[in-house]
Amino acid sequence: MFKSTTLDLAQYTPVGDIAVMALCIIMSILVGQSFISGNKQRFRILTINLVFMFIGSASNILFEIMLNSTELRPAPIFIFRFVHCILLSLVMYLYMQYLNEPLWVPMKTAKTLSLIACTVIILAGTADIAGTFLGFGFYVTQNGDYHPGINFYIVIYVLFMTTIIYLLVKYRSRLLKQVFFGLLSVNALSVVILLIQEKHNQLSYTTLCYFLPIISIIFLFHSNPFDIDTGAVSSNFFFDELNDNISDGKEMLIMCCTMQNFSKSITKSPELKTEFYKFFHQNVKKGILYHFPNERLVLTMVKQKKVNYNKSINKMLEDFYNSYDIFSIDYKITIIETNKSISNANDYYQLIEYAESKMPMNFVHRITSDDIQSYYNSNYILSELKDIAEKKDPSDPRVLVYCQPVFNIRTGHYDTAEALMRLKLDKTGLVFPDKFIPLAEQHNLIHQLSMIILNKTCFAIRGFIEEDYDIKRISVNFSAIDIRYDNFCAEVISTIERNGIDYRKIAVEITESRSEADFNLMKQRVMQLQELGIKFYLDDFGTGYSNFERIMEIPFDIIKFDRSLLIESVKNSSSRFMVKTFANMFHDLKYSILFEGVENESDESRCILMKAQYLQGYKYSKPIPIEELRNFLVKKEDPTEPKKIDMIRSRVENIMRDVQ
Repeated sequence: MFKSTTLDLAQYTPVGDIAVMALCIIMSILVGQSFISGNKQRFRILTINLVFMFIGSASNILFEIMLNSTELRPAPIFIFRFVHCILLSLVMYLYMQYLNEPLWVPMKTAKTLSLIACTVIILAGTADIAGTFLGFGFYVTQNGDYHPGINFYIVIYVLFMTTIIYLLVKYRSRLLKQVFFGLLSVNALSVVILLIQEKHNQLSYTTLCYFLPIISIIFLFHSNPFDIDTGAVSSNFFFDELNDNISDGKEMLIMCCTMQNFSKSITKSPELKTEFYKFFHQNVKKGILYHFPNERLVLTMVKQKKVNYNKSINKMLEDFYNSYDIFSIDYKITIIETNKSISNANDYYQLIEYAESKMPMNFVHRITSDDIQSYYNSNYILSELKDIAEKKDPSDPRVLVYCQPVFNIRTGHYDTAEALMRLKLDKTGLVFPDKFIPLAEQHNLIHQLSMIILNKTCFAIRGFIEEDYDIKRISVNFSAIDIRYDNFCAEVISTIERNGIDYRKIAVEITESRSEADFNLMKQRVMQLQELGIKFYLDDFGTGYSNFERIMEIPFDIIKFDRSLLIESVKNSSSRFMVKTFANMFHDLKYSILFEGVENESDESRCILMKAQYLQGYKYSKPIPIEELRNFLVKKEDPTEPKKIDMIRSRVENIMRDVQ
C-alpha cells in the first residue's frame, strides 16, 4: 500500500465519479434524442463537455485505484491524475464559452477572456508537469510515498468560477430572470459543496461539483422540445432547422396545416389522438413536425433523390381526408417547396401565413411563384407604409388622392365628392386600397395615411375655391383606429386651418363600430367637430353590423346606403319594401341619403324613388385623380347652370310620374 504525507488522510469513494459517468451517458442519450436543430456550436460544446466529464471521471477512478494499489506505477498514476485535472479545467473553459452567446458577451471581451483562460490552463498544466520532475508538484517516491505539492488546478477553478459569476451578474439583464437565478444558484451550490467536502477532508464529489453547472445548462437551454400530445417539436427549432438546410443547399418540402381548436380536441378525445398517431407514424417517417401557436402544425422534409414527393403528398392528403370525414375539424393546408428566391426561414413562415389569410376554410393550396411575388410585393408595400408613417410628411408624394364625384339631385350638378386613397410606389406603380389598407390597419399605420389624404384634399379644395368652382364639400374616410387617437380632433382642425378653408368644406366618413369604447369615442369626436360645421357620413350602411339605437344616438348628417342594399331592392317585393322603408325612415328623421354603387339609369330611378339626395357610382364616374374633379364641377356664375338644373328636375318629376 502506498503511504502518503497528506493525501492518505483524505477519504475517497468512487460513488461520485460513477454517478457522473452514468449521468453523462443518460444526458448524452436524452440530449441526442431531443436535439432537432438549432445552434450546432452550443450543442457541440455541450457534447464535448459530456465526453470530457465521462473521461475525467473514469480517469479519477483509475487514478485512485492505482494510487492505492500494491504495485508501484508512478507514470500511469501521474497520467490519470493529469488527464482528470486538465479535462475538468477544459470543462470549465467550455462552460464559459457556452455562456458567451446567451449572455451576449461582446466579441472583444469573449476573445480576451478565452485567450486568458487558454493561457492559464497551459501554464497550469506546464507547471504541474514541471512540478512533478522538480519536486514542487505532485509526485510519487520510489518507496511508495506520494506528495500533493502545489495544486495549480485550484487556481484555475477559482479564476474560472470568479469569471463566470462575474459574467452572469454583469450581463444578467440579457437573461430571463429565472434562467439567471438558476445558473447563479447552481454555480454557487457547486462552490459550497466543494467547501463542505474540503472541510470534511473528502475527495469523492469533486467531479460532481464540476458537472452540476453542465446539468443546469441542459435543463435551462436544452429542455425537451416535443409536445406530449402530438409529438410535434417546439416551433423555436423550425427556423434554425430551415436556415441550416438552406445554408447547406438542401431542398425541403414544407406542409402546414392549421386546424381550429385542434389542441383542445386532441387532449379531450382519445379517438382523435389515436387517429393522429396513426397518421403521424404512417406519413411522418423522415420529417419533423413543428407545433406553432394558432393551432398550426408544420411538417418539414429534406428532399431525397428518387423520392416521388407528389405521391407522398397525395397519400398524406388522402389519409387526412379520411380522418376529416370522421372528426370534421375545419382546416387550411398550405404546401411549399424551398425556393432559391427565398433565403430566409422567417420568410417561409410569413409566406405561409400570407397565403393562409387569403384561403377559405377546408382548402388545400400549393404556393406558387405568383404567391411568392405577391408576398414580396406586400412586404415592399408594408415597408413603404412604415416609411411614410415614420417621415410624417403631410404632402408625401407616394400617397395620391383620387375621388369619386357625387351627384346632387337637388342642385342638379356635382358639388360634392368622396376622397379615395391610392399609393404610387417605385417598384409596383399604382397600388389600390385593397392591397394596402388591410396592411396599414393591421400594423397601425393607417392614421398617417388618413391625415395625408385630409391635407391633400383640403389643398385641392382651396384650389377649386380660388378658381371659383362651386364645391360644397369633399368627404374623407377615417377608421376606428383614427378615432382612437387622443389628438384626432386637434389634428383635423389644424389640417383644415393650415390650408385656409372653411370647416364646412370637409366631411368625415366613418363606419359603425361594435366596440362600446369606440362608439363612445366616436360620439365625442362627432359632436366636437360638428360644432365647427364639419359634416359626418355613416359609411356602408347595410353591410355587417347595424344598430339603429346607436345610429340614432350619434348625430350623423348623411347615411350612405351600400350598393348591396341597392342590389337587394330588386330581388323581390319584400326586399324592395325593406330597403325603401329604411330610406323613408331616415328621410323622415331629417337625414340626407346617399346611395353608392349606382351603375345605370335603372339604379338611378330606384334611388330617386327611395328619397335619395346624393348618388355615387360608375354611372357618373369611376374614381379619378382629384385634379380631374374640375371636369365635373361648375363655376358659380355658369350661365348654363339654371338650364341644367331644370333638366334634372324635369327628369326626376318624370320618374315619379312613371311610378305613379
